[in-house]
Amino acid sequence: MSEKYLYLVAVAAIIGCATAGNTSGTSPASRRSASVLTASEIAYAHADVATAYDAVARLRPNWLTPHGITSGNNNGAGTEYALVFVDGQQFGDINSLRNIPAFHVTDIRYYDITQAGAKYGILAGSSGVIDVSTNIKSRS
Repeated sequence: MSEKYLYLVAVAAIIGCATAGNTSGTSPASRRSASVLTASEIAYAHADVATAYDAVARLRPNWLTPHGITSGNNNGAGTEYALVFVDGQQFGDINSLRNIPAFHVTDIRYYDITQAGAKYGILAGSSGVIDVSTNIKSRS
C-alpha cells in the first residue's frame, strides 16, 4: 500500500512542477510570429511608433526590404517591394503604411509572393503583400 502513496506523491510532484505556458509578465516580443505583427506588440513598443510604417520598420524591418522582381522596362508592371492592403482592399505601395496611425492597427500580416497570390490573385503583384487589419468599422 505504501507504493501506491509513493506513486501518487510522485505523480502529484511531476504535475505540480510541469510548466503551464506562463503568459503573464512576458513581453509580446517573446511570443512573436515572423509573419504577424499584433496590436499588443505595437503597443509594447509605443515609444517611437506613430504609424504602421514605423511599427513595421521597428519590429519587422525585413518586410520593408525588396523581395520581388522588377520590370525591366520601368513601366510599373512590377515592383520589388510588397503592396499594402488594408482590411482586404488594395491601399497602395509600401509608403502608404505611413498614412495609417498605429493605434488603428489590429494586426499586420506579411504574405510572401506565393501566399499573396493564393489570397489576392493577380492583385498581389510580384513581391508579396503587407495586409493591415484595422479596428475602424466601415460606414455602409
